[in-house]
Amino acid sequence: MAAAAPLGKTPGVEPDPEAELSSLASQLDELIGRVGTILGGMEQGDRADGQSALLEVERHLVGARRELERRTR
Repeated sequence: MAAAAPLGKTPGVEPDPEAELSSLASQLDELIGRVGTILGGMEQGDRADGQSALLEVERHLVGARRELERRTR
């Protein structure tokens, strides 16, 4: 008896790496936009508490997107 395919995978079909990377890039773009929206909507008083952490998250996401872009060139 053949082993069952992992959940969400069709047996014998390998995902296209370029399509996977393109999907990841789109997801990163969406996350960067969402974090930016949160940052833009923060009250001035909230900025001291949460802004630096969110700016760090945004910086890492942008860096990941840049590295992914380098990989796909």
